[in-house]
Amino acid sequence: MSKSESEILEVLNGLGSKKLDLDILFSYYSLELSFEIRKVIAEKIGMQERKGYFLLEKMIKKFGLKVELIEALKLTNEKNAKDLLLKNLYQNNKLNIHIINALEPWGGEIELQLIREIFDICEIDFWIAGLNILHFKAHQLTDEKLLYFIDQIKIYDNFKINYKIISILKRRESEIVCKLLYKYSLNKELEIAKYAIFSLGSIWNDNSFEQLSKLENEIKDPSLLKCIKNQKVISNQFLINK
Repeated sequence: MSKSESEILEVLNGLGSKKLDLDILFSYYSLELSFEIRKVIAEKIGMQERKGYFLLEKMIKKFGLKVELIEALKLTNEKNAKDLLLKNLYQNNKLNIHIINALEPWGGEIELQLIREIFDICEIDFWIAGLNILHFKAHQLTDEKLLYFIDQIKIYDNFKINYKIISILKRRESEIVCKLLYKYSLNKELEIAKYAIFSLGSIWNDNSFEQLSKLENEIKDPSLLKCIKNQKVISNQFLINK
């Protein structure tokens, strides 16, 4: 006798970090269930890594490339999962956003041509997914190559995009990167400006200190000025002890 959605959810929620037998999870799954329940089932399968991958592969062959199954592949941490996602990258000759999102953990292995293709699509969801991949790829790139990708989208005033760009930039230390963080520190969005200032302050070199000093003369907002002064003090202490 099949279980109702509420009964399935009760079992799954009661698991905590425990693993449920994959055969049982498979028996629960049905396209007649709501997306939310199917998603939870798929996640529990994906969390079982290699064994979970093989079951997800079987389910995709049987049920098709459903969103919840794509997202669960991301959890398996299996190279085969990455290969399966790349194999199904295009749906109706268009990049599948759910697959792009699922490729994030393998960002360092994604080819630059695909990243370019993602950023060429003028949609916020694709840019965010592309930045998530770029986050893992960035350490392999020169500043010039990294900024080439960022230049494609940095003119857009979107909180999530700007925040993700800063998250990538703050791990660099060159003059050109510090100058770009300076520009983000002038952003009209207070949280973005503050995050960029903190990022400059965490670089701890002459390039970042110079940009913080410029900001101190440029910014009028009291809360941001306080942040700048604090970051300068911290940076200065580091430079003295360097």
